[in-house]
Amino acid sequence: MQLAFKVTEATHTYNCVVNSLKMAGFKHTTSSNWNVLWTGLFKANRIKNINKYQHVNHFAGSWCVGRKDSMWRNVIRNRRLYGKFFDIAPMTYIFPEDYKRWNIDREMGNFKNMYIMKPAASSCGRGIRVIGKKQQVKNRSGYLVSKYVSKPHLIRGYKYDLRIYVLVTSYEPLKIYLFKEGLVRLATVPYTTSKSSLKQRYIHLTNFSVNKNNKENYVKNNAKDTDNPSS
Repeated sequence: MQLAFKVTEATHTYNCVVNSLKMAGFKHTTSSNWNVLWTGLFKANRIKNINKYQHVNHFAGSWCVGRKDSMWRNVIRNRRLYGKFFDIAPMTYIFPEDYKRWNIDREMGNFKNMYIMKPAASSCGRGIRVIGKKQQVKNRSGYLVSKYVSKPHLIRGYKYDLRIYVLVTSYEPLKIYLFKEGLVRLATVPYTTSKSSLKQRYIHLTNFSVNKNNKENYVKNNAKDTDNPSS
């Protein structure tokens, strides 16, 4: 029997996923006869309709950590219970319910902090903006703002992030596979917090999907086994 995979319209089609499945012997299908389903939000009531030979890329309920607003609610809930053990993220405000409190906290802090605003359920740098110390922002549903880490560690003067990749195959019992190699992603314009820089996404965002469009500064990594100044 031919193994098959399906990609739904609820998520972005990643070439690396499609190519990996094809190399593993899976055939692309649009029917209900699939073995692997690559999709977005997967609701619990759909589990009863799949069989033991079918696998989905998301666990039902995993959005409690997969969505930025849901993750923050869980972080702050556990911070109240366990204190410093969950001091793992900057102070965050979910709009619209925290909008008034955010403005009060900004005023009480003498507007000394910058913030970063993100859609609660998006990815790849879409809709992200940096907010200046006294910059006004409208109350927009579906967004959150976090205190901006305005003095990050830099590499050669560029902002960067570090990533590790894990595959969770079971929650009960918990089973996690860690990929041996990590990933470093760099911005493509030297870091600064000057007022004129706030709208320059190539300074403040490290997303590959954003910085690959900076044709002047983006450096592709063509030598995977050697050190090079790639982005």
